[in-house]
Amino acid sequence: MQFKKRLMYSGIIAAATLVVSIFIPIIPCRIAPGIPNPTYKWTLCSLNPDKLSGLGSITEYFGYTTSLTDTYMLTILLTFVVAMVLLHYVAKKKKKN
Repeated sequence: MQFKKRLMYSGIIAAATLVVSIFIPIIPCRIAPGIPNPTYKWTLCSLNPDKLSGLGSITEYFGYTTSLTDTYMLTILLTFVVAMVLLHYVAKKKKKN
């Protein structure tokens, strides 16, 4: 597969994953009450900004950030890189004999 096609397909897959993650909880996150020394619980979260729970709870997306904007960027970058690697190994160029 040509490099341009891999870039295009990876971009489409990354954008689709971001859109799907707004409607379906597919992003790993840790949730804890907003108290000192909280105990986190891993679960899957949605990236819908309307469904944020701001009532004293802490949500860390990917176990790394609490910012929704950073999470959008991480989702796009991680999905893009994974798609590029998978397309590199799955759709190798056929050699002419």
